[in-house]
Amino acid sequence: RFFPNNSSGTLVAGGNGNGINNTQLSIPQAVHFDSLSNSLLIANTGAHNIVRWVLGASHWTLVAGSIDGSNGTSSTHLYSASHVTLDPMGNMYVVDRRNHRIQFFPVGESNGTTIAGMTGIAGNNSSLLNFPTSLALDNQLNLYIVDRSNHRIQKFLRY
Repeated sequence: RFFPNNSSGTLVAGGNGNGINNTQLSIPQAVHFDSLSNSLLIANTGAHNIVRWVLGASHWTLVAGSIDGSNGTSSTHLYSASHVTLDPMGNMYVVDRRNHRIQFFPVGESNGTTIAGMTGIAGNNSSLLNFPTSLALDNQLNLYIVDRSNHRIQKFLRY
């Protein structure tokens, strides 16, 4: 429930300037609330990672991507991750924007599998993406991807 006329928020993550330290965020683009762990999964875009910030904690823990803010194309790296979500089983889906792909991370894994797009290859055919920005899952776990530079929404059947 929201209170009417409440115009001030409460800081719950970051707030310590832009950076890669585990008390900082760098250009966060999206957040997903994980009710099982009472935490936020944050697409920490400028640091090229996904971090978990437990509500009430003073720092994050790394979930996927690099700890040092470096980008890359390997299955353990991200390049400007812009969105993150979980399926009902806790598997993670990440929009890896500048790699033009969607990465799938099974529960507890930091090694991702590309399930849509091709690493580092932008394109406009039905199997390629061009700077994807966000995604949604339906009840059957089909993916709907905002394919920004192609000005379209792409649907990919369940992985």
